[in-house]
Amino acid sequence: MPGKSKPPKTEKAAKRSRHDRRTTAIGPPGIERRSGHDRRTVLKVPIFIKFITLSTLLTITVSTIISVAILQKQVEGFREQLISLGESLVRITAENAPDKLLTEEDLALFQLVRDVAALDQVYFALIADADGVIKAHSISEKNNTRMAPPKGYVLLNDAGPIRIGRFSEEDKEYLYFEKNLTYQTLQVGMVALAISQQKILEAVASAKQYIYLLTGIIILFGVLMSLLVSLYFSRPIKRLQEGTRAIRSGDFDHRVWIRRNDELGDLGHAFNQMSEGLKERNVMRRSLELAMEVQRSLLPMRDPNLAGLDIAGRSLYCDETGGDYYDYIQSARQSPGTIGLVLGDVSGHGIPSALLMATARAFIRQRSNWRGSLADIVQDVNRLLAHDVEDSSSFMTLFYLMIDRPNQTLNWVRAGHDPAILYDPVEDRFEELMGDGIPLGIDADWPYAVNERRELREGQIIVLGTDGTWEAHNAEGEMFGKQPLLDVIRERRDRSARNILDAAVEALNRFRGNHELEDDVTLLVAKVVSMDSASPSADKGQSP
Repeated sequence: MPGKSKPPKTEKAAKRSRHDRRTTAIGPPGIERRSGHDRRTVLKVPIFIKFITLSTLLTITVSTIISVAILQKQVEGFREQLISLGESLVRITAENAPDKLLTEEDLALFQLVRDVAALDQVYFALIADADGVIKAHSISEKNNTRMAPPKGYVLLNDAGPIRIGRFSEEDKEYLYFEKNLTYQTLQVGMVALAISQQKILEAVASAKQYIYLLTGIIILFGVLMSLLVSLYFSRPIKRLQEGTRAIRSGDFDHRVWIRRNDELGDLGHAFNQMSEGLKERNVMRRSLELAMEVQRSLLPMRDPNLAGLDIAGRSLYCDETGGDYYDYIQSARQSPGTIGLVLGDVSGHGIPSALLMATARAFIRQRSNWRGSLADIVQDVNRLLAHDVEDSSSFMTLFYLMIDRPNQTLNWVRAGHDPAILYDPVEDRFEELMGDGIPLGIDADWPYAVNERRELREGQIIVLGTDGTWEAHNAEGEMFGKQPLLDVIRERRDRSARNILDAAVEALNRFRGNHELEDDVTLLVAKVVSMDSASPSADKGQSP
């Protein structure tokens, strides 16, 4: 539309989706969908249970890891003590045995072995000579036998002078220590002893009991703390959940009270602010719905029934309310068989445009019942509108067409609006009904002129539309243009005005797909028919 202000592209992109408040209200509780799946088909686990379960598992896991680490440390500590004891006994025995072994003091060697074996942890001790013959053994039956490693012996460490190994006997674990006996630099024999690890196992068992008891206490304490913490966090969340359900059911007066100085408290405060905002939006939505009903009631409820003319009109708004306006003017002062077709387009969208549209409709209807030419009517309406909108920068384009069917003439005033389209099927030719004039509301003193065309013939089609029709875009950013509209008019020239109008709207919807309308769309179609035939579109009214 020439001179008409357009909303920025970002504003257009921010239009509501098809499921906007015109078609989707805040309804009762029902199916909540997430990625197309019904949440009611999935087992619902309260966050309270989830929190306790996760906290308990975390407590058990941490306690188990700590317990295992402590036990392992205890076992290593006990074994180091046992190894230290074994090395000390072997070292002491090795210091006292060489001279007694060389002088063959068997009684002294035996006493030395008995002193070592007297300790509870020592399983046996022995001293052997250089030939490997046992000279003293704590188990007397093994004296004077040849020394051999215990059955199942496994060497653990031979890096130092004392070799350390281990072996098992009758399901018991022993540490085995060996050290060469030397006199000066001469090897004269060997000392060996075995120490039972039973004390380690008993100590470990005792430590396990203590650690298990401590772990159980820690787990119990952790579960109790998890319960308290989960209650601390889940109660506010539950209140928020109840509040959400109340809001979803339409109770916008519901408030959530969370008296806490943390994020959940902030969330509760934000929820209450949201509830208040939703309440205001709901009131606004209902007001918009009422405004939409009022504005729709201002448009013609049905198409006119006039001999010799078949007329149909339709408006599609991109918002609840819009600025497009069309009307059929039939006043008592007009000659029989004459009708006025008015098409207007207010700048912008929404409530302000709807109010200006309603004001312009009242001015046009009232002024059309008084004497004067079309130019007088439009000039007076322009003067009134200019006075109302002088500080708002709003304006309205208008095309006022008067069809005199008996005299076969067209008279029109064009106030900044796109020209009407006239199609002659006999010559298969399109013509634009041009004319000079600026939009209403800009200059109160602008002189408008009447344009005229004669020789109106049967079959001719006149189409008036707002620029929202041909300037509509699809998802790829392509513009619909006027050519598809012209193609529909040509292809359906033998059909009724309503059929042509519906086909044009269908072509537009098919072109834009799911892309939202960025501007209001209004079309008026008038077809010249025989004076003896009634309008086939008259009883069908305006399509929704």
